[in-house]
Amino acid sequence: MDYQKGYVLMSDLTTLTSSYRTCVQHVYDKASWLLNAANGIFMDADVPKYAVPDLSDELINRNAYIWLKHLMQDVQTAVNSVIACYNNHSLIDQQTGELTSTVLLWIPNSLSLNDELLNNLNNDFKSANETLDLLFDYIEPYL
Repeated sequence: MDYQKGYVLMSDLTTLTSSYRTCVQHVYDKASWLLNAANGIFMDADVPKYAVPDLSDELINRNAYIWLKHLMQDVQTAVNSVIACYNNHSLIDQQTGELTSTVLLWIPNSLSLNDELLNNLNNDFKSANETLDLLFDYIEPYL
């Protein structure tokens, strides 16, 4: 799989769960790719198997809320594990020498299907993807 920088913003609340699943899987794929790339160089990176779990019943708001919340926490953990791996191997900004800061994503605290929820989730995925893209830029010279 080639590393892809692109991602699609969620734009429709009626397809929230399928769009969310796609966005999460995209972040997971990037995180796995980046960890595998580091493992190919340093041979000591653990590469977990990231998979988006099924939502038990998409029609019940409580289940959807719990699913959204846990997945966003898992996205944050996945991105931060790549950051930690890259910082530990000095795959950092070569111009400034600064480590990559961990990401702190917005975690849903209620399932109010409105534009605020959609905007916050899109901002989370934008932040996660931009951070992973930055890390790709750090490892690209070694590939």
